[in-house]
Amino acid sequence: MTIIETISEFETFLEQSKNYDWLIVPTYCNGSRPVYTDSISVVYIYVLNLDEEVLAVFNHTEGLSLSIDLLTQFPKDKNLFVYNKKRFKKFLNTDNLIDMSMVEYFYNNQPIEDDFETPAHEFFTRNFGNFNNLNTIIPISKHIEKSQAISQRFLDVFDFYQNDTAFEKYNVLMLDSLQQIEQNGLFVNYEQFKKKFTEHLIHDNFVYSEYNIYTTTGRPSNRYGGINFAALNKDNGQRAPFVSRFGENGFMLSFDYDAYHLRLLAELVDYEFPDNVSVHQYLGQFYFDKETLSPEEYSESKSISFKQLYGGIGSEYLTIPFFAKIHEYTQLIWNQFKEQGYIETPMFSRKLFKSFFTEMNAAKLLNYMLQSFETERNMAVIHNILLRTKSFSSKLILYTYDSFLYDFDKRDGADLLHIIKEELEQQGKYPTKIEIGPDYSNMIGVERKF
Repeated sequence: MTIIETISEFETFLEQSKNYDWLIVPTYCNGSRPVYTDSISVVYIYVLNLDEEVLAVFNHTEGLSLSIDLLTQFPKDKNLFVYNKKRFKKFLNTDNLIDMSMVEYFYNNQPIEDDFETPAHEFFTRNFGNFNNLNTIIPISKHIEKSQAISQRFLDVFDFYQNDTAFEKYNVLMLDSLQQIEQNGLFVNYEQFKKKFTEHLIHDNFVYSEYNIYTTTGRPSNRYGGINFAALNKDNGQRAPFVSRFGENGFMLSFDYDAYHLRLLAELVDYEFPDNVSVHQYLGQFYFDKETLSPEEYSESKSISFKQLYGGIGSEYLTIPFFAKIHEYTQLIWNQFKEQGYIETPMFSRKLFKSFFTEMNAAKLLNYMLQSFETERNMAVIHNILLRTKSFSSKLILYTYDSFLYDFDKRDGADLLHIIKEELEQQGKYPTKIEIGPDYSNMIGVERKF
């Protein structure tokens, strides 16, 4: 193990190792705050094939401090396997970063564990948890011990790494898109926020969410600091603190898909709903054998449809063409799953192996496929939107399954709205509802005029 504290030491190491793949484990100065408000303390590097390991010191009481700009000299044409790529991209935004947990996830549907703290880390956290930049005073030897444990855990699954198209989509398109949303942050009204949440989460009037894609179903969760950003409660005021960073020139804007899962299923089974008719109205005509539904029947139509999606299709509904096709598709993928030992996700073709699940049945498998399709399509849509809207000021700040929340700058005008609508709706295939408001709680529906 070599400790690198000077530019000359770093240059010597780089010259010897730049032609090999690296494993990178960064340690951030604070670690408990969002990475977008943090800085790097040390970076552990293990060079594959050379079996060499070093620790570069950027900010620690036991060593001299390198310039963070040295990160830009890391190899660009070799694989850099990093522990939590999404965080590290804040400091090194390069295309050859590969998330260690993604390798594990493709192998067994779980990420690398996050339980590598040494007793020393636990001691310092317990007794000096409020100390700013705590990791800069925890002994370097303990950071090395923790980093080596993470590195070894990754090496246990390294042989299963395959950089196929599916892996590339998840590692690049998906993680990079979510990282961009995270770094945009959510601007808050300080007084409102501290009524509902812990005020230490606020950094310069921003709070930050953190997406986790390593879930059983593949559908991202989004939590940070005790806040579940994917389930902010509108009724109890949890959404009220989130306001626009653009002041009088801004407002909150949301696009919400209409009957999203039903429409996704229709695409999966190649079924076309009629244009300009609500899906719930359309299916309700079959349920109630009438063309016009009362408000109560419309609500009941929604309930019946979702029961079929998530609980298995009842035999009395198999005469409805849409559900007959879903039943046929369910049996098809279930048979493939049993015979092949895996099934591939609809868009990115990630393999879901039998070994990933302790209990599985046909209805549950359909639900997994549906949630995978939802996530993969959303990631592709978000990726395209982010590419096409780089020149605009407005920020996509929250994605929650069938809803997309923008901190909108009025000065961006209708041009931005056209782009978002075009990407989300795909020529009307997935219609959206639009709401605007001064904060995330007080939103009202608007008729689209663009």
